[in-house]
Amino acid sequence: MARKDIELEAAENTLIEAWDALMRVPDREKGWLRAGERCWWPQIVRDAVTDYKSDEAPRRPLSRREVELMDRVFIQPGALVMMLTDEQRRLLGIVLAHKSRKMGDDGFWPSVLGSWRKLPGNAKLGTTDGLRVRYERSLQKLARAGGLVALAAW
Repeated sequence: MARKDIELEAAENTLIEAWDALMRVPDREKGWLRAGERCWWPQIVRDAVTDYKSDEAPRRPLSRREVELMDRVFIQPGALVMMLTDEQRRLLGIVLAHKSRKMGDDGFWPSVLGSWRKLPGNAKLGTTDGLRVRYERSLQKLARAGGLVALAAW
């Protein structure tokens, strides 16, 4: 039984690591749309190291391992999360977004439930325990596939 818990924890940590890498990828569309704000004159006046808006804060570059992990889990055709149903993927995304914020355990599942109920069609669906069980089943499905545990060791 302890081995299953360790595998689930490794699978969850791998998912969180891939999610964090995905969240650090620059938004290329936003950069293209804001290109008009960055004409040649502000580039001369602005110090590239210290003068930046809060939403333009420099991000730590992604390593090759992080890019590969992110691709295998979320992006490539046949990615691991594609084994889940649409509803399971929505719940997984909400939980990973909340876990990456490193919220406390006492308010974690109620905040996940609040986010879940904001989705169309879910206004009265779900309880905190029900969402937790669904999330754990999704994790078990991904861990059973063996992909996440192998990626965690990679």
